[in-house]
Amino acid sequence: MKGLSRYRQAVTKDNFAGALSCWQRALAFDPTSAALNGMLGFMHYIDARFGWSDNRRTARGKARSYADRALELDPENPDANTASSLVMLLEGRHADAAAHARRAAQLAPGSADAATFACFVLAFAGCPQEAVAHGERAMILSPNCPGYYLGHLGNAYRLAGRFEEAIAAFKAYNARNPGFGLSDLVIACQQIDQPEEATATAQQLLSIRRDLTIAAWADTQFFRSDTAQLDADIAALRAAGFR
Repeated sequence: MKGLSRYRQAVTKDNFAGALSCWQRALAFDPTSAALNGMLGFMHYIDARFGWSDNRRTARGKARSYADRALELDPENPDANTASSLVMLLEGRHADAAAHARRAAQLAPGSADAATFACFVLAFAGCPQEAVAHGERAMILSPNCPGYYLGHLGNAYRLAGRFEEAIAAFKAYNARNPGFGLSDLVIACQQIDQPEEATATAQQLLSIRRDLTIAAWADTQFFRSDTAQLDADIAALRAAGFR
């Protein structure tokens, strides 16, 4: 429960480290827990994406190991399937990632977490319309959700071409967790031909994260299935003033 309290806060290195430490201690008490193995797989997926602790290759290997162990212990566990879907996304196995994300949501129809990560995975695996449905259901299941739910749904809206709804979601994410959702908001505004708002948002973000570059941002997006969309998003950031 202590780990969950950190996990549900803003996605930062400190919160990540706190949740990881708690769940490592919990697993020592219950090493055959599929849920805990899955949750640790998820944490190492986060590390593999953002490079906070281990190098990305090491973190991805740990994520794969924990996710595989979770599925071995209980292939019907939703946390195991969610973790596997995210690791597969990192590995470029987009169809497999989508299948496991759908399975997690099916196994736990009342879980907002399973729904929001199905939204995240399916959006980047090339199924944005389906992703929107899961993201909207996550919000219904958990109206007082962690801010990143709004980021997931906003991303799905944008990739589905629903830009006004995407912009509203990204603004709500920033309101809940200041500084978050702004790079996505820059891209959405630029792509909907609102360059002045895109530039103003870019300046706001750079005032918070002066070291943020396009290359650093792209390093967290390497798992996408649609490279043409990624190129378009990079172009939008560049047009708004990022370098």
